[in-house]
Amino acid sequence: MHWKVKLYKTYKNCYKRKLSRTSKLWLCFLDMVAILKRFLIAERTGDWLLHLSTLKEMLPYLAASGHNLYTKSAYFYLSQMQNLESDHPDIHAHFMNGKHVVRRSDRFWAGLSTDLVIEQVLMRSVKSTGGLTTGRGMGEIQRALWLLSIPTLAEYNHTMQQLTGTGYKTSDQHIENSKTRMERDNKDSNLLTEFLTDRNPFTNDKTLRNIETGMVADSDAYADEAKTVGDKIIESIAGNLVSEISFKKKDQIVTPDAKRPSGSNISQQPQVDPQLMFQRLTAVGQDKNH
Repeated sequence: MHWKVKLYKTYKNCYKRKLSRTSKLWLCFLDMVAILKRFLIAERTGDWLLHLSTLKEMLPYLAASGHNLYTKSAYFYLSQMQNLESDHPDIHAHFMNGKHVVRRSDRFWAGLSTDLVIEQVLMRSVKSTGGLTTGRGMGEIQRALWLLSIPTLAEYNHTMQQLTGTGYKTSDQHIENSKTRMERDNKDSNLLTEFLTDRNPFTNDKTLRNIETGMVADSDAYADEAKTVGDKIIESIAGNLVSEISFKKKDQIVTPDAKRPSGSNISQQPQVDPQLMFQRLTAVGQDKNH
């Protein structure tokens, strides 16, 4: 536990000073992880408002990292959903009740995104025995017949379960609440804490560096400014039609490991933090196993 306390104190001091670019990059990373966790909560629990807010938070990072199609689709999706309550109040009411996700069981933490269900259920059925890819053909008539017959087959399946006294039921306990899963998660958390304790990213070092290898990024790499860069890109597409939106590579972030243009004056020779390298060599020398 003392590792976590020490790491948190160092992080807190660094956050106040805002000196280290490496620390700033890790703060961006932690922000993205937090957004992803909130998005998973929204999907699992069917929280419509949280679903929209987390998607909005993702936009700057998607734009800055060059995921142009995701950025464009998510931006216009959010724009349309803002008017959902006035344009389609009945659908909005269903979504507010958690029906924007699909549930295959009645457990609270069991909501699934529609695209995930399509991939796991519909596409798997298409490719399995009795599906469309096993000799039936993929013509329009075959597809329509196969899709329209699914509700009838489901009724047959339900009736046969009642007749034979069998059924498929899920446990009240989610797999992530099992003792084995919690022990594994706790072990992984301790390993990560140990790793970050030895390679603390929250220092007063002003450079942008790889905490594992000690390599220092070139001056034109600014991945630590992802949020700011992404916000500017989102502002630039506001109010434009879909056909008018275009993204430029020069407006996106440059990561430390990105390939430089052939005419770039930036040195391709990797830079290594000498102090960090000395610390690593000292640690190896003190290890009896080496």
